[in-house]
Amino acid sequence: MFGYGSSVASVIRHQLDATFGSNYDSAMINRFNNPIREVLSHCYNPADKTFIFEEDSFSRLAEFEFNIKSPLINHLWVKPTMTLEGNTLKVSIPEFKVPSQFTFPRKTNNCKVSITISKLNISQALTGWELYHTFEVSAAQEIHPSQELVFEVENECLCVAVIGLFYSQKDNGSSTNYNSKAFGPANVIGAVIIPGVYVEPPTPPISHSVSGREWTFESKLQF
Repeated sequence: MFGYGSSVASVIRHQLDATFGSNYDSAMINRFNNPIREVLSHCYNPADKTFIFEEDSFSRLAEFEFNIKSPLINHLWVKPTMTLEGNTLKVSIPEFKVPSQFTFPRKTNNCKVSITISKLNISQALTGWELYHTFEVSAAQEIHPSQELVFEVENECLCVAVIGLFYSQKDNGSSTNYNSKAFGPANVIGAVIIPGVYVEPPTPPISHSVSGREWTFESKLQF
């Protein structure tokens, strides 16, 4: 289970790395592996060698920070939420004020906010094309309006939603990136398993995502 948990965690990280890239702390991989292993061990049924997952089995991943040197909660002072209604997954970001609720490091004036949602089916060893959405925040703004992102998701898939902040300095058409291994705010909004059994080919996401790719077999997920 130790090795399998590490493999599942690796697949999830790969699906989410558009949100944090290489800007994570040196202990992140082990910190992320541990709760995945614990969940898999807890949900494993040795009698028939299967996993029995509940909708909230992976909820302990919520608020996981990918870079403890620069926690996202120190830069975004409102809390994004994730809710599930049937096969509709909603990510809501409250209205926030700049700079009191959305802070900018010195020598930055722009931030790309990235939302990525993993899609994988552990029981059937399948991965789907991750869902992705971005928007920008300027240091010149006073208030950024609330947003609700809506995605269509398939039965039995594990969805882990992550938010990351990519800061830069924009001047006269040029842009200088600020993020680094020492600074990369990103954390987990929430994690949920969609109830039901996946049997049909997935339908295209209804918005804010890249469609056109089928689910594929992922050997790392095969127990």
